Amino acid sequence: MKAIRLLFILILIILAGDCITPFIPETEEEKVMLVVKGMITDQYGINTIKLTTSVPLEKKNIEKPYRGCTVTIIDDLGNTYLLAESKPGEYFTDPEQFQGITGRGYKITIQNNRTGDQNHVYESSFIEMVQVPQIDSIYYKKVDIDSHFGIINGCQIYVDTYDPLNKCKNYRWEFSETWEFHLPEEYNMVEHRICWLTENSEIINVKSTSLLEENRITRYPLYYIPPKSDRFQVKYSILVTQYSIDEQEYDYWSKVKNIAEEVGTLYDVTPASIAGNIYCTDDPTEIVLGYFSVSSVCSKRLFIKDTFQGLTDRYLYCTEGAKRVAGSFEGVSGLGSRWWVIIEEPAMFVPIYTLTRFHDCADCRVRGTDIEPPFWHDDE
Repeated sequence: MKAIRLLFILILIILAGDCITPFIPETEEEKVMLVVKGMITDQYGINTIKLTTSVPLEKKNIEKPYRGCTVTIIDDLGNTYLLAESKPGEYFTDPEQFQGITGRGYKITIQNNRTGDQNHVYESSFIEMVQVPQIDSIYYKKVDIDSHFGIINGCQIYVDTYDPLNKCKNYRWEFSETWEFHLPEEYNMVEHRICWLTENSEIINVKSTSLLEENRITRYPLYYIPPKSDRFQVKYSILVTQYSIDEQEYDYWSKVKNIAEEVGTLYDVTPASIAGNIYCTDDPTEIVLGYFSVSSVCSKRLFIKDTFQGLTDRYLYCTEGAKRVAGSFEGVSGLGSRWWVIIEEPAMFVPIYTLTRFHDCADCRVRGTDIEPPFWHDDE
């Protein structure tokens, strides 16, 4: 009787499983929409406008380039600058023909020339390129954390800036961090022991001084680095880039930041509900995602060469064999990796040799590059 009851429960579970269907909510993202990402600045160089199509929720998040468009930058004096599609969906300015000028207004127009699509025209309104002030200073402070192993150190990086002309009231920051790291000294048989690693920021940093009495930003917490990192093992550098943005762009990035930082649900604000600054001239109801930014730019670099407690030892669990020998077995079929090590394992009568993969224990170039950055001694 007990066996029959168990069989009955098992059948119910199987039937219940067959009745479950995935729920995919209906959102605006189900439609294929144009996504615009790009910026023009007052710096000499190439400006890039990237056009892609949005991907529905139920599909993999793979960007599809929006090809074959005519993309033009127009200033408030009527000058036009045509961008070239050098890569699929990526449109570039010619640095010999275009460089943004502070005080001028700029807008973008996008003509869809794709076969089979409606030939819509998309554009932004004119956006003034506001002069950005210089960064006053970038500095850091050790953050003491009480752990089971005693006091360990995090690192908080701050930015100060001030606009005496009181023109730039909305700011955005990006940064690029570079650090030097070494494989342990005992890896004396490894050829590539010293490398550098560079990572770009994925944090949204914006600040407005519109409601402040003085156009000054002090101790803005740009970036916190937790102890679980080897960034300060040898030497660390961070390049901070400061942008001037208008009020509409400040509101846009603030909303995107809230979505990125808050743990939400399917029923919270979705990216499609955040209005960018691109619209379709033929169909005002069509939603266009992304933002076309016009900004003046300045940068400043900070070097840190200090002692931090509690740094992560990435090579703590590397095999002993990795400390003695490293080799390349690229010609060996089926290994699936360049770097392997032969480990001698004790046995009762004869030693056993095992071929095993150990990745960055053998070659620091797995993580970074052994080419020293050109700015690495600028602080000396």
